[in-house]
Amino acid sequence: MKTIHFIGIKGVGMAALAIFAKEKGYQIAGSDTEETFVTDEVLKDAGIEVTNFNSENLRHRPDLVVFSAAYGKDNPEIKEARKRKLEIKPYSEVLAMMASGSQTIAVSGIHGKTTTAALISFLLLKANLDPSYIIGSGRIPSLASPGHFGRGDYFVLEADEYRKSVEENTPKFFDLSPQIEIITSIEMDHPDMFLSEEKVYEAFYKFACRLPRNGFIVLCNDYPKAKKLLRSLADRNFETYGFHPGAGWQIIDFSESPEHTQFSLVNSSKILGPFKLKIAGRANALNATAAIITAQKLGINFELLKKNLPHFSGVTRRFEILGKTQLLTVLDDYAHHPRSIALTLEAARQKFPEAKIWAIFQPHTYSRTKELFDDFAKAFKLADKVIITDIYASARESDPSISGEDLALAIRKNQKQVKFIGSWPKIIQEVGDNLSEKTVIISIGAGDIYKLGSQIWEQLKNENKED
Repeated sequence: MKTIHFIGIKGVGMAALAIFAKEKGYQIAGSDTEETFVTDEVLKDAGIEVTNFNSENLRHRPDLVVFSAAYGKDNPEIKEARKRKLEIKPYSEVLAMMASGSQTIAVSGIHGKTTTAALISFLLLKANLDPSYIIGSGRIPSLASPGHFGRGDYFVLEADEYRKSVEENTPKFFDLSPQIEIITSIEMDHPDMFLSEEKVYEAFYKFACRLPRNGFIVLCNDYPKAKKLLRSLADRNFETYGFHPGAGWQIIDFSESPEHTQFSLVNSSKILGPFKLKIAGRANALNATAAIITAQKLGINFELLKKNLPHFSGVTRRFEILGKTQLLTVLDDYAHHPRSIALTLEAARQKFPEAKIWAIFQPHTYSRTKELFDDFAKAFKLADKVIITDIYASARESDPSISGEDLALAIRKNQKQVKFIGSWPKIIQEVGDNLSEKTVIISIGAGDIYKLGSQIWEQLKNENKED
């Protein structure tokens, strides 16, 4: 196999896989829509040309066609590949194929996969272990790119519980055969796929069962379903972590300042740390702890970990500072689940204690908004002002019974300063007209809200004096 064509190459996972495959020596081609994506820059830097979807893109008959879970049988290139009887596989199967033969470190969970996988990769690189990695992010400043073919034994990747394709409702991570699993969280999400939290748990249980008995699982047991998993799999090796007492690695002495996040760990009555992070929030203390445990289990000493952790700069769309002046800071965050939103706002409140916090939230999918509606309504209590946009809909769903305006009305029961504004120019105007004191604006969501965050910064940066 020499040539690979990627259908939907701009997706964060697909782009990272394409970059990895190119570094490994394959000839790469890819296609997608004309829409701007967060991966445009990294694909260009990797020298990977992206064309628009067109059946003619397959006339050279590539050895393998990989397709994103976002596209199905109606895509013209998927139709053409099947018509030509080309070898065609979903992303998750090719990811598993590329990882086979390596010591696979699979990072799973409802929250924190990307940051945790990036942190583990960063620490392994600093220990000169040269891991391979495939991480679903547009950009990771502390790593050269989101995908890398390393010469070492370890392969770090994100293990996604969502469906592997439009036509197949099987979780992507069932295709993997990892030797090490990190499970950062288990709770309800993806209601278009899982009918209940118990169904989510069942998926993670089956994923954990894929681990060989000589492997180990790093599990955050701050979640009730994670504790259930621990009780149900007595024949697997677990390392548990979290803020709650009872974790094998308990986070203590957590503190936040404008400069850094700091915490220590208690393990077997020993206090380890303190560890310092450039990235903010309790969520990132959890992500870093999972990375510390994994790296330590692989033989990296704590002093090296303490030395390198403060130099990790985070990943795109995770509490990312888009711009900053004396009066204005604009952040962007991928949070799209009520718990993630609350933790993001908590981190902003602690990092910027003197500022007003404005949250601009774009709900992501009708099904998630509807299923977690009551939790979303309570998630914004730490914001001083909330703006809700229209729901960012999946191409495969529509539900006129729920709207962004409905969510804004529900949030108002817990937070009086909330507005629904469907027009992005009107949101920018609303922000510009009401800035009068030190303010942090956070664009929040898993859709294209990051574009609005960038527009707000571009519009307002010249109206506020630079530091």
